[in-house]
Amino acid sequence: MKQIFLLLIISLTIIIFANNEVTITENQIQGRLNIVNGSSAECVMHKFYTDTGWIRIEGEVGRNGIDGLYLKKKNGVISEVLIAESKWNKSRLGKSGKNKLIKQMSKNWVLRTLRRLQKYKPLPEYTTIKKLVQQDQYRAILFRMFPRSNNKVQIQIYKIKNKGFNDYDLKIEQKLDSIVMKHPKNSFQAMILNSYNSCRTKALNKYFPMLSNRDIIYLLNDNYLQKKDLMTSLYKK
Repeated sequence: MKQIFLLLIISLTIIIFANNEVTITENQIQGRLNIVNGSSAECVMHKFYTDTGWIRIEGEVGRNGIDGLYLKKKNGVISEVLIAESKWNKSRLGKSGKNKLIKQMSKNWVLRTLRRLQKYKPLPEYTTIKKLVQQDQYRAILFRMFPRSNNKVQIQIYKIKNKGFNDYDLKIEQKLDSIVMKHPKNSFQAMILNSYNSCRTKALNKYFPMLSNRDIIYLLNDNYLQKKDLMTSLYKK
C-alpha cells in the first residue's frame, strides 16, 4: 500500500510538471524576483567596470560580501582598488553586526568583509587590498540602476566618502543618460542593454525554471520586472 501511495505521488508530480503548472506562492515569486533584479544590476556593474580596465576578483562568500571588488595592477603590483556595491531601484544599503550598527560600505564593514574573505578564500590579493583599505588608499562607490518611465533604465554612480570608521557621505559622481530599452542611441548603451538582458535571462532561468523561452523573451520587453509580470506568465491560461 505504501509503495502504491508513493507511486501515486510521483505520478501526480510528473503530471503537474508535464502540464507546466506552477505551485509557487506569491511571496516566493517576490523573493526570487528581488534576487533576479538585484543580481541583474550587479551583473551590469561587473560589465561596466571590467570593460574599462578593472580586474574583478571574488568579493563574496556565498551571496554575502562585497558585490564588486576590482583592482588594477602596475608592474604586477596592485596599484588601485575599487570597492563597489550594486543596488536595484530604491533598495537600501544595509546594516550588520551587533545591534545592526555597522553600515554597509563603511570602512569598518569593508575590513570585516575582507577578513572573512581571507578566512574562506585565502587569496594573496586580499592581504594587499586590506592594507590599502586600512591606509584609505581605495575608492568606494554605490552603483545604482533605476527603472524609468517610458520603458527606460538609468545608471547612477555615487561616491562613498568615509567620515571616520563607521560612517560616510554619499555624493553623486556620475548620472548617465537614461536608455530606452528598444532604442539605444550608441554602442555603449547597446552594450549596457545587452548585458542587462543577458543577466536577466540567466537569472530568470535559474530562479524561474518553469518559464518557457517565449515567456522570458516576452518579459524582457519590460525594463522593470514586477510580481504581476511574473504572475501573468506563470499562471497564464
